[in-house]
Amino acid sequence: MTLTVMLAGCGKPAPSVREQEAAQTASVATLSGWDRLFASPQETIGAINQAGFALGDYAAKDGGFTATGQPRMFSNSNAAKPNTTSVAVTGKTAAAIDTVTYALTLTDPVDATTARMRLAQTVGEFLGRFKIKASPDLLRAIRLGQPLDAAPAKVALVPATNGAPQRIDVTFTRSPATSPANSKTQG
Repeated sequence: MTLTVMLAGCGKPAPSVREQEAAQTASVATLSGWDRLFASPQETIGAINQAGFALGDYAAKDGGFTATGQPRMFSNSNAAKPNTTSVAVTGKTAAAIDTVTYALTLTDPVDATTARMRLAQTVGEFLGRFKIKASPDLLRAIRLGQPLDAAPAKVALVPATNGAPQRIDVTFTRSPATSPANSKTQG
């Protein structure tokens, strides 16, 4: 017995999963810059994973979608508690990312400058994969451990509290201008 789902009112079968994926791929192929970074979860995760973060699938979690992976050491491996960076990708739907956050946990103050420099380099290379030039202000804020709010990028300093170490969070947030329903190119 074959079951065909018909689209309401048009008499055509609903697109198959393959057809939906092909349509998504074709749609993303026309995008560039920030639009592409936010509209292509698998491509974005692949770009992050090229730096060794081993993010898993962009999967449903807590009413949205998330991908997380393994933290990477961003300081001297001989340190008692080396500085590490982790990445989280989150969104409301499977088709788009709303935020990408690089979180540098500073547990080795002796090597904090090196860790911040490596984070700036990693972020710059990640953006470059989408042909986005990282602004000098963004890279400077990361290297110096200074706050910055310059949409779509934000550098936040999270102080040590309740035994949790200090962090530097670098977050890229999709704006309405970069949502899939809006502009096709930006960045």
